[in-house]
Amino acid sequence: MTSRPDLRHPAARAFGWLALIGVALGVGIGLFSAGALTATGVTSADLPPLAAPTSAPTTAPTPTPTPTPEPEPEDKGPQPKLTPVPGNRAAPGERFDIVGVLPSADKGAQLQIQVKDGDGPWDDFPVTVAATDGGRFETKIYTSRTGERKFRVTDKASGDSTPDITVTIG
Repeated sequence: MTSRPDLRHPAARAFGWLALIGVALGVGIGLFSAGALTATGVTSADLPPLAAPTSAPTTAPTPTPTPTPEPEPEDKGPQPKLTPVPGNRAAPGERFDIVGVLPSADKGAQLQIQVKDGDGPWDDFPVTVAATDGGRFETKIYTSRTGERKFRVTDKASGDSTPDITVTIG
């Protein structure tokens, strides 16, 4: 005689099904959460080391240079434009506007927000926006990754892009 439980008993079957459903739900929720955290940039936060000094820096902050507006050529028609964030600064996790115009984009065209960190390549940010009349667009984005980040908007169908803007996160 063996000490194997009888799986024909209704309670044993119910317990087996509940365990199987629990494992499936745990795996599904875990994969969804990992994807959501990666898409929002939460998993790639640049945090200071734990042993960092707690005193304020002794150097004076350097003033941010004010960009000089370039005159638009009058004979070429409307030019692509991306409006900078007020102060070119946002807190980690703070929503900020991406507003501009890409005249070559047709109404309803899906435009891809792209981001560039340092000298790295342009990467697709997990946000798209639809163009309206005249190629205008407006959306809100947020990121938790700190440091200087460049943003631009690209029409993947035509390859046209707006000029980039630099936003300091943090």
